[in-house]
Amino acid sequence: MANPRPRQPKRSGQAASAGSSVTSRALAVLGAFDSDRPRLTLSEIARRSDLPVATTYRLVGELVDWGALQRKGNDYMVGHRLWQLGLLAPVNHNIAEIAAPYMQDVLFVTKNIVNLFVLDGDRVLLLERILGTRVGSPFRRVGDHLPLHASAAGKAILAFGDPTLMESATQKMDKLTEHTLTSPEQLRREVARVRETGYAVSNQEAGDRNFGVAVPIISMSGRCTAALGVVSQEAPNRIGEVEPVLRITARRISRRMGVAMDE
Repeated sequence: MANPRPRQPKRSGQAASAGSSVTSRALAVLGAFDSDRPRLTLSEIARRSDLPVATTYRLVGELVDWGALQRKGNDYMVGHRLWQLGLLAPVNHNIAEIAAPYMQDVLFVTKNIVNLFVLDGDRVLLLERILGTRVGSPFRRVGDHLPLHASAAGKAILAFGDPTLMESATQKMDKLTEHTLTSPEQLRREVARVRETGYAVSNQEAGDRNFGVAVPIISMSGRCTAALGVVSQEAPNRIGEVEPVLRITARRISRRMGVAMDE
């Protein structure tokens, strides 16, 4: 009996196109988009998803018809259908809906942008936001991600979350502005300070003229995978004015989440 023909290893670029299901290819197309590249051309989608242009063209057309993508000129963006599905995710119902009324209290006191972040892998996801009256348009949108090392919310979660997160955060410390922390030792010192004070700050580290203050939302079981914060522009927040209301509100959200889990 002849020996079976040995399989040839896949070359780079073939992983997505050869031997993959239609579902995995469609997911690769959707995975090409992120907060840094929310608009892509067809050729960019093909390159970032590692698929042939012809295959990408067919899949993109089907995704546009279904509403997962939308087209503007030569660019494609994530469509409304995916957003509607995302609203059904339990994390939105369990945290965003519970936190929203309490976030209004923070807005009333601070008059600044109020943000709710949750841990998403090795980054934080802006899950909910309420606009204030003292500042202009925010530079981040709901659904955007920020690295842990460059955001007040990320530092708060690093300080009170899973200890293994620090290793991930220090592996790739991208410099978003000239003020971003890029040294693992700097980040460790900053996180240690957050543990002592109970709040984290970001001084133009994620964006120019953007200053953030955040506190952890710690569940009744002691887990921290979310943070509540405010953002001001042009000038830092007065810690003495915003930190107490953030801390009290985070505790109220945590207690309400515990009640909701028992219901």
